[in-house]
Amino acid sequence: MTWGMVAVAGATVVGGALASRSAGQASRAQADASSEAAELQYRVSQDQIAAQKEALDRQIAASGATVDKQLLAQRDALTAQLGQNAEAFAFQQRMYDQTRADFAPYRESGTANLNQLNTLLGLGGNTGAADFGRYRTAEFTPAMFAEGKDPGYNFRLNEGLKAIDRQAASRGGLISGNALKAAAGYSSDLASQEYTNAYNRYQTTRGNTLQPFQVGAAAGQSAAAMQGQANLNLGTAGANAASANNAAYGQFGQGASNAYGNMGNAMNTAYGNYGAGTTGALGAYGAGASESLLGGANARASGYIGQSNAIGGSISNLSSQYYQNQLLNMLGRNKQGLTDAEASRLMS
Repeated sequence: MTWGMVAVAGATVVGGALASRSAGQASRAQADASSEAAELQYRVSQDQIAAQKEALDRQIAASGATVDKQLLAQRDALTAQLGQNAEAFAFQQRMYDQTRADFAPYRESGTANLNQLNTLLGLGGNTGAADFGRYRTAEFTPAMFAEGKDPGYNFRLNEGLKAIDRQAASRGGLISGNALKAAAGYSSDLASQEYTNAYNRYQTTRGNTLQPFQVGAAAGQSAAAMQGQANLNLGTAGANAASANNAAYGQFGQGASNAYGNMGNAMNTAYGNYGAGTTGALGAYGAGASESLLGGANARASGYIGQSNAIGGSISNLSSQYYQNQLLNMLGRNKQGLTDAEASRLMS
């Protein structure tokens, strides 16, 4: 082997080594770039996730603040409604108390009149009263006539009989049948007239005695009836106030339920957006990282192949040069026995 061949072989080896080194450096650079790209994608995905979390926190805080404001407004409305209901019922209570105070004398007088009326009619439990049962009935008995006849009745009766006697005496002292008949008729007529007068006086006295108590009792009854209406009005006002309070509490509960429901929907949407954004960021990172890692792997494989090709090419060149050199030497030794065409074919 000549020095020229050695030089060519050395150059071939050095060139192959340089080519192999360059291929390795290029593949490492590409792999490093792929790793940096994957790391950058990771940082970007983390930034995106942090931004999603910040947006979620803001939306949750905003939803909570909105619910607080709505609940405060609902509470203020409830308090105002309850105050109005209480004021209306208090006004009705004052009216009831005033009405009760106004009707109290009439009720008390009516009770007293009714008690006295019952005593005169022989009703109730005050049996020890001096006038208990005095006007129990409107019936006028002879005994009542004897007790209630006019004090001048006996005087008028006696004077009438005396007049008849004087008339009889003037006729000789004889009492004829006509005189007796006249005396009996006078006595009967006077008794009937006096009985009628006594009966009328009794009924008038009874009516005049009972009537004031009846009127007083009726006034008390009327006052009690109006007081009953006042009681009913107060009860109705209380029921209306309770119903209004229940309605106010129901509206507050419905408003609070709607507020919390809206907050729940908003939070579900926020968490859904956060989940979708996080999934998207991680998915993009995963896809990008996979692509970058695959690119790095391909780059390393390409470098290995490039290095192998460079080394293989260098060895192939050395082998080719070696065989060419041997062939040339052989051809040089046998040149004299070959034609130019044969030598050319052997060299090709």
